Amino acid sequence: GSSTRITRAILLAEPLSIDRGEVTDKGSVNQRAVLDCRAALIADLYAAAPPAHVIAVGSGHGD
Repeated sequence: GSSTRITRAILLAEPLSIDRGEVTDKGSVNQRAVLDCRAALIADLYAAAPPAHVIAVGSGHGD
């Protein structure tokens, strides 16, 4: 359904950081750390009018 369809994305200029705790020693993503460290980018993904660096596909309404 539409709740699982990706409609927006941002290509990151830098990879997730082990030093900031975004990646564990085993290589797993620490979602909480990513949400905390990249809060501004995540807000951009959900903005009503996304900024230019957000890649948006369709309107999310059956497109």
